[in-house]
Amino acid sequence: MTNRNPYREELFQWIWQEIEFDCSNLKTISGKPLKIIDTGSRNVGAGPDFLGAHVRIGHRDWYGSVEIHKKAVEWNQHEHHKDTEFNSVILHVIYSADTSTGVRTEDGHEPFTLELKPYLTKKIHQLLDQKQRSGIACSGNVSFINQEAFEKQVEVAHREYLEYKVEELLAFYDPSLPISNAWQQSIITGVYQALGIPSNKSSMKNLAQELFGESLQTEDFADFSAQIEQFAFNSERDFQWKQHGMRPASRPKPRVKQAAAIHFAIQKVPFQIFFKNSPGKTWRELMVHIYPAVRPGKSRLSLIKQIVYLPGIYLLGDLLHSTRLKQTAFDAWTSSTQYVPPEMKTPFKKAGFSINSSTKKIGLAHQYKRYCREKNCHRCEVFKKAIRS
Repeated sequence: MTNRNPYREELFQWIWQEIEFDCSNLKTISGKPLKIIDTGSRNVGAGPDFLGAHVRIGHRDWYGSVEIHKKAVEWNQHEHHKDTEFNSVILHVIYSADTSTGVRTEDGHEPFTLELKPYLTKKIHQLLDQKQRSGIACSGNVSFINQEAFEKQVEVAHREYLEYKVEELLAFYDPSLPISNAWQQSIITGVYQALGIPSNKSSMKNLAQELFGESLQTEDFADFSAQIEQFAFNSERDFQWKQHGMRPASRPKPRVKQAAAIHFAIQKVPFQIFFKNSPGKTWRELMVHIYPAVRPGKSRLSLIKQIVYLPGIYLLGDLLHSTRLKQTAFDAWTSSTQYVPPEMKTPFKKAGFSINSSTKKIGLAHQYKRYCREKNCHRCEVFKKAIRS
């Protein structure tokens, strides 16, 4: 099946910026010789993609901006022909020519056009072709991809994933509350959400957030759990629970009970314990307060520790301006035994990569979801290694 978003414009911006194409005999669409003297600086704001570029077309030097698209037709689709900020464009760089190659600026100027496709290397063409299909873009090309580059990229993704998860918890944080209450609510919301993965992720998150408006203060776990169950499955509320296509243990009722157990435990552990003790010691303390009969399975608990608890401790260190707490959370994140769901390992194995001690990290999930699946190859060390080897 063809991927609906085969590749992003950012890839071609990267190719231009890094000059990852043959420059020895460049010509514009109109046949004029083109020499790139300066690609310009990447523009992160509104307006053309690159500013301050310098190119020589024919025997004349041009100074100005460069705009990059996959197809020339996108110039008018994005209404650049009506925008005065694009009057400075001297060169329109496109991946492949179409029937509307020529473009015009708001002031009537016609920038030259460079089609990249004829000048790209064979390896980039191979990867671009693969990117249009489902699966990992590098699949089938591992013969010229260094495993070391894959391991390096997984390490990058693993570190990024911590930042991503901290930001996710921060989105649940209510700054109008005292730090202890706001942090507790954000980490509890994260737990509910993690227990809902994959089918009831949003429903569990919504349940947690609505629960905070309820009075659930009790010293009796059975009463606490019953209140949450009644709230979650009250016919007057519609959390849009999905019941089908999953194992019995993963269905809403057992997951809500497990969430209630961890919710209760987090409230039972004194707040100061979370920032005084090491993350490992506090996690063990937390486990003591979770009723065994409703404790999640080993793999799900491991996942919660990795994607909720450790990022939560890192967030707490950030909120309390504690370098020590952030560092201990980071160290635990990078060194702890990793549980990686099989569905995250399979695409890489199929592509020909080795999942070993260096790559068996939860960061594989980040790599797959935000690099491979979103086709952000230009940000990936594996892609760079592949096209330059």
